[in-house]
Amino acid sequence: MLKFKYKVAGSSKEGFIFADSKSKAITLLNRQGIQVSILTLVGRDNSNSVVDNVKKLNAKVALPFLQRLVQLHGAGMPLGDTLKVLQTRLQDPKLKDLAVVLWRDLSEGKSLASAMKSYPNVFGDDIVYPIEAAEVTGNLAPVLSEIIRLLTEREHLKKKIISGMTYPVVVSCVAIFVVIFFLFFLLPRIESMLTAMGGTMTLPARILIGCSNALLYGLPVAIVGTLGLTFGINQWRKRSESGVLKTDMFLLKIPFIGSIVRYTEICRVSNLLSTLLGSGVNLTEAMRLTERSIHNLYFRQQYQEARGKINDGVALTTAFKVKGLSLFTELAMDILVVGENTGNMSSSFQEVYRLHNQDLDTKFNRLTGLITSGALGFAFFMVGVLALGIVSSVMQFSSSIKI
Repeated sequence: MLKFKYKVAGSSKEGFIFADSKSKAITLLNRQGIQVSILTLVGRDNSNSVVDNVKKLNAKVALPFLQRLVQLHGAGMPLGDTLKVLQTRLQDPKLKDLAVVLWRDLSEGKSLASAMKSYPNVFGDDIVYPIEAAEVTGNLAPVLSEIIRLLTEREHLKKKIISGMTYPVVVSCVAIFVVIFFLFFLLPRIESMLTAMGGTMTLPARILIGCSNALLYGLPVAIVGTLGLTFGINQWRKRSESGVLKTDMFLLKIPFIGSIVRYTEICRVSNLLSTLLGSGVNLTEAMRLTERSIHNLYFRQQYQEARGKINDGVALTTAFKVKGLSLFTELAMDILVVGENTGNMSSSFQEVYRLHNQDLDTKFNRLTGLITSGALGFAFFMVGVLALGIVSSVMQFSSSIKI
């Protein structure tokens, strides 16, 4: 790949473009409506290594990069110039590499959405498809701001989940360590001591010893079995769509977890539809672009069927009325009915997102609370049982000595 510097005819504006030859460079510029007066070869493109670096990145860099992008582009700077400026202004090498590869793709005639599709490890469908629609309608800056808001809320939720789960995880680990210490180290020593002195273990202590022996031999089997089952399910999901469908349906049937999965899908779909419809995309096209953002296969198939009905002229709320578990809740359907009657579906989907996002946050708080309470209860119960077994055995032995 060669790097050319060009000067726009009748203007002082200059730029760079990458192409295999000078003729191809001129063709690419003509497709962009750019007539050049000077086209000079300045070197070879050394960004292949940069592309390799970008392909190793993950979705964490998407938010800070889009924030820098919208700061300049939202102020009125053309997209190509924005990416060109970011190459020099960005201090983070990861973000700088991302600006380099995107600017190179844009200089070759690609749209921003098409360029981002080449790096799915960084930009997911919920980023690419709104940008693709925004470029068609010319509303890129507000759509970028909406995407940034969504990603910011998502990061906030992740941090909240992590911080909420840290305490119960630590408590559970401490409880497990205490139980292991008592069962495998302290209790056998006490048993040996009492046996040597002619004492006997009480019933709680004997039960604990039995549990320790069961754990000693059963725990490795349980761990190996769990790992084998997990591996088998993953292979089933990779090789069979039926495996993906059945495991996704089973996940939805798990109490509390299933509702969290459902509300997560509702929030993702409703927010993306609200963004696309607000950008001027019609409902049919918006639903097509949104379909791939649904992770649960059961809901995705349901969504596909509903989209087909909508294409045939059926109302959205009617199309999503199915037997069994529906993607949208009754509350969401009531809100969308109002949107169909008023013709403002974008606001209705935004309201669906807002309400269900609040409910999702509440459900996560309850889940972390249950896990915390369960971890504490487990720790206190096990320590209490262990203390009871040991103390009762010692007291019984002491009583026998007095007698």
